[in-house]
Amino acid sequence: MMQTFRLFFSFSLIFTLMCGGPAHARIDTAVLTETRQTEAYIYRSADLTLIKDTRTLYFAKGMNPVRFSWSGTRIDPTSLSFDISDKSLPLEITQTQFPAREKNQAIWHVSATQPCRAEVVLSYFTPGISWQPHYTAVLSQDRTRMKLTGQVRVENRSGMDYRDATVHLVTGKIHLLDRIADLANQPFPYGRPDTRGADNPQQDMVARGKALLESAPALMIQSEKAASPAPRAITKSRASDYMVYTLDGQKSLLNGWSDRLTFVEAGSVPVDTLHVFDASQFGNGVMQMVSFTNDTDSGLGSFPLPGGAVKVFQAIDPDGGMIFAGSDTADYIPSGKRHHLRLGPDPRITVVPKVMKYAKTHLTFDKKNNLSGFDEVRTWVIEVANFSDHPARIDIFQTLPHPHFAISGIQGQDEFQLIDQNRFKFSVLVSPAGKKNIHYTITTYQGDRQWQQKAVPSS
Repeated sequence: MMQTFRLFFSFSLIFTLMCGGPAHARIDTAVLTETRQTEAYIYRSADLTLIKDTRTLYFAKGMNPVRFSWSGTRIDPTSLSFDISDKSLPLEITQTQFPAREKNQAIWHVSATQPCRAEVVLSYFTPGISWQPHYTAVLSQDRTRMKLTGQVRVENRSGMDYRDATVHLVTGKIHLLDRIADLANQPFPYGRPDTRGADNPQQDMVARGKALLESAPALMIQSEKAASPAPRAITKSRASDYMVYTLDGQKSLLNGWSDRLTFVEAGSVPVDTLHVFDASQFGNGVMQMVSFTNDTDSGLGSFPLPGGAVKVFQAIDPDGGMIFAGSDTADYIPSGKRHHLRLGPDPRITVVPKVMKYAKTHLTFDKKNNLSGFDEVRTWVIEVANFSDHPARIDIFQTLPHPHFAISGIQGQDEFQLIDQNRFKFSVLVSPAGKKNIHYTITTYQGDRQWQQKAVPSS
């Protein structure tokens, strides 16, 4: 069962008038308005969320104690701050007090020279709120297009409800926030609240962390429940090595609940499907891959996509039938960049390299008649088979242990490319239920032969 909690402001305006006779006391209670605005900056890389609670309060002339209680929540008390937005008002915060016998309570003493109404901002860090993006892609039957839906799952286990909040999702690394999150998980993070000094370096670090989040340029992305059907629009651009996404509209983050918001949906994204054989990376399997470009021409808009898990399905009939094609975890996808999804080995495509002939030639010996060099000549055939119902483009990568080699007699490929000094690639297009064989000869120079031959691979 969730712990009970109280979150309230109480204002006791106490005036004692000393007039030559007995003292007279008058106690007034200020009225608290409804929360004007709540903002939640949810940091993904560590269990940390910045909450900004903005309210309008009425202050009477004199000293106004502002009491804040957070029993039953996970609020970090040492990150609490209370600020008056308009510095020109006749208000001054004279003291911050954490009562010794009240573990979950803070009191700010606000002095007013005149009665006034003011906007105040309460901010703090809390763990327990998280967000995780994920994507679902459905390939068309001909595997030339896909429908891509991006959702974000927001979960609140902080012990506190945040109603009608503006939600900011922070991705990337802000190392300062990682340090604050580590400190906040301690029993009394960076010092007990009732013993903090005025020049506490941890307080300065917390203040800088809040300022980073509050001032960060953000991207506005439209959720599925947005009132306006207008397309998503970038309001600001990326900052430094992290990104802040602001969900359009407001969202209630209720404790103990999680919700999913759709933030991108594109019905016909052009894709290229590709199969890759690379024993140095994937072993003997043939990796199936889908690539697409994150841009407006693809229907994805003009903002970067946060990284997350991607599940890919294949449409098999016009009535909506699908099969699971594979999954991958995408990193942050910048706007305008090409991204490749690795869906796992495809058992319907096979690539089998075989050595058909082997010989050692051009043996060389040193002055003591010891073998000092030779050429290794291997004749290869690569058997490629496609047992799927679709044409398959297959890239076959080969890596040699050193750059001293020559390649000759290439046959059966659609394309050959030298990648670097000791790595090359064959590309073939194989029809459904089709087969192809690639033939070539590799001569590798060993020992002294490496220096006696100029190894320039050629086709």
